[in-house]
Amino acid sequence: MASVKDGKGALRQARSQLREEGVVPSPHLVGTLLADSWRRSLAAGLAPTGRLPEAVHLNSFQLARAAERQQELVAHARPVMEFLHAQTRDTGSLVILADDRGVILQALGDSGFLARAERVALMPGASWNERHRGTNAIGTALAEGAPVAVHGAEHFLERNGFLTCAAVPVTAPDGRVLGALDISGDQRGRHPHTLGLVRAAAQMVENRLFEARYGGSLCVRFHPLAEGIGSITEGVVALSEEGWIVGATRVGLQLLGLAPADLGITPLSRGLRLSMDELMDSISRWPGEPLLAERTDGARLFLKVEPGRKAHAVVIAAKPE
Repeated sequence: MASVKDGKGALRQARSQLREEGVVPSPHLVGTLLADSWRRSLAAGLAPTGRLPEAVHLNSFQLARAAERQQELVAHARPVMEFLHAQTRDTGSLVILADDRGVILQALGDSGFLARAERVALMPGASWNERHRGTNAIGTALAEGAPVAVHGAEHFLERNGFLTCAAVPVTAPDGRVLGALDISGDQRGRHPHTLGLVRAAAQMVENRLFEARYGGSLCVRFHPLAEGIGSITEGVVALSEEGWIVGATRVGLQLLGLAPADLGITPLSRGLRLSMDELMDSISRWPGEPLLAERTDGARLFLKVEPGRKAHAVVIAAKPE
């Protein structure tokens, strides 16, 4: 998880340097994440105060086209957004889905906060890419490729300082970043568990995307306990008949120590001390049973093999050390 350095005094000093001298403060004041994001914001030609340069804001036709381009993401994220909205109802916040360019596609929230959000264009059609809005959870999460929380004066633009935001990128089974899921609200209502809630929700969306594409195939899932297989926190990878990893959830890749670039060019045996023959043999010998295997670094994992109808899939759960 990406995070910024705590300390109100250090942040005030850093903002003073940014506003009055136009320079990015040392990371020891605000943390590396915030310093890097503020630097990118300055490089994009933004200023922390004053009039905001004209930013991208799609009209209704353009927004419909953008949503159509991300139809799969929107379809699978919407039920999860409804769930998040139910959890955060009456907290003065918005649940937001943005595409991979940072354009807000959908937003659900409390009517009392909508008017304030609209004043800073926190609404469907607006781009919250860092190049257009400076440091903010949506744009910075997409720029960093990691979960990000941005609170109050950590926002590059002072006009956004009333916000507290937490965003997590959502990735497709092929490793592409599709967009970001976000909860934004009044900074006075900041809750320390919001980022964790959004992370869990993003994982739910990624699992739904994986099942839609690879359900009925052969794949990999993970959890600290064998009983965690099948839960929303499992990781999953899809296999070709030859044992190559052709798709994965983000957690599935993390469990095997792989990166999105490894998809399609990496055999399962690179992550597990297990051959494809052994894997397929387990289907007939122990159908539906969790198996114990080892990662290539020696860590023990639980596997549950599902033969599938189209390809071949495997499920993994890490055993506690």
